[in-house]
Amino acid sequence: MQKAAYLAGKAFTRAYVGYVHAIAHTLGGFYSVPHGLANAIILPYVLEYYGESVHKSLAELAELVGIGEGADTTEQKAVKFIEAIKKLNESMAIPKKVSGIVESDIPVMVARALKEANPLYPVPRILNKDDLFTLYQLIKE
Repeated sequence: MQKAAYLAGKAFTRAYVGYVHAIAHTLGGFYSVPHGLANAIILPYVLEYYGESVHKSLAELAELVGIGEGADTTEQKAVKFIEAIKKLNESMAIPKKVSGIVESDIPVMVARALKEANPLYPVPRILNKDDLFTLYQLIKE
């Protein structure tokens, strides 16, 4: 079990799930959104929001799973990887947005998510309160 926990932690770090996971926890706590579902909905938004800071890593992942053409740029491969995540979500009937988010809850959720995804957690780009507010607006139905 210790090895499994270690490997899971290593995967979390490699996948940059700090903010994804933190936002998912708030959605579960406030609205009982299942944790895995919340993570699946949020992941493509956060990866897109990170922008070029994740292009190299996502391009490498795209190559590993056979996404993209040889002539594609790093950015194109990264975008195709995110699009593949969206298509996978769609194939499993995972919604693109979270319904029921109450506007007045967002500032509290932002504060809690920021506490969880602290700057010591390895993320490609440190997000601030305004960034998280924008992400909640993007996922809100």
